[in-house]
Amino acid sequence: KLLRVLQEHVYEPLGSTEPTKSTARIVAATNQNLTMLVETGEFRRDLFYRIHIMPLTLPPLRERTDDIPLLVDHFIAHFNRLYRKDIDTVSPEAMSILITHRYPGNIRELENILQHAFVLCRSTTIERDHLPEYLFQADAPTAPRPAHDEPSWESYEKRRITKTLQKNKFSRVQTAKELGIHVATLWRRMKKLRIDL
Repeated sequence: KLLRVLQEHVYEPLGSTEPTKSTARIVAATNQNLTMLVETGEFRRDLFYRIHIMPLTLPPLRERTDDIPLLVDHFIAHFNRLYRKDIDTVSPEAMSILITHRYPGNIRELENILQHAFVLCRSTTIERDHLPEYLFQADAPTAPRPAHDEPSWESYEKRRITKTLQKNKFSRVQTAKELGIHVATLWRRMKKLRIDL
């Protein structure tokens, strides 16, 4: 039935005898090697070729450490709305720990780590003490540090806020809205990072 939908773009709704045209676009995701599973007979070859039209490969988070600060920002904005908190940022020490962790659980693990931190954090900054204990165990997998010097979390945040301010013609209200934070939080960050208008 699924193959018919993919191939002919029609299906029969439950209880109906007439086929219905489908305009759905299918996006399939997996963390398995489907080519290998097809060869071993564990995944249907015909289904594989029907969904394997435009393959996209996304490397694991441990290979995309530059994305971690962006994802941290995203999850901070998300959990601020969810928990009605006003957390500004992550301390440089905590960010260093987040960047060097190997993330066997990928992005979901980073999300869970930050949710854990939100439960414990009573200030405006997530510190090392707010992170889960397992990150500090001797056998906790960590990513290798790059040989070159990376910009600090503060310089990254300053650039991001400055660019968003410029994009919004220096409107603090619009900038805060785009960043997913309160205007007062934006003002505190600007003051801390010495961003002058």
